[in-house]
Amino acid sequence: MGRGAELVSRLYARLESLEWLIRLVVRLSVGIEFFGSGLGKLGKLPGFIGYFRSLGIPFPEVQAPFVAGVELVCGTLLVIGLATRPAALMLCGVMSVAIVTAAVPEHKIGASWHGLLEFFYLPEWGLLLLLAWLVVAGPGRASLDGLVHGGHEARPPYPEGGSEAPRGTRGAPRY
Repeated sequence: MGRGAELVSRLYARLESLEWLIRLVVRLSVGIEFFGSGLGKLGKLPGFIGYFRSLGIPFPEVQAPFVAGVELVCGTLLVIGLATRPAALMLCGVMSVAIVTAAVPEHKIGASWHGLLEFFYLPEWGLLLLLAWLVVAGPGRASLDGLVHGGHEARPPYPEGGSEAPRGTRGAPRY
């Protein structure tokens, strides 16, 4: 291997060794944001119910406190890294509904090339992507999930009931 390729290889190895830190920072950032959002919505519940009513969301008296509670509880779970994947999945649902019912209509985003670019600039879209990444990647080893599973998250079964690990992953920890 050439000297340049060796340097790149070492750089990539170093970056991979920091993956746990990136997962931690994303979990904490997104979790704190949702915790604070849910807390604020619960503190101003009548206004939040009115906002849901203005968006035409059915049963706003039920759905507004539910969404605020999901944000508060799931945000807390992300911060501590417990039940991270289900919590992030629940928040993906919240963000998907928020994008469709509020963000796109409020920004008057249309079906055009310009509209697509505006859509990708929505902060809700960025949060949805981060949450989806947490669902797929998991919380990392600096989490209660990692502690509960002895530093490793439980591995999902291999596709089609096979017992063989995909090539190149045997014995590799999945955090």
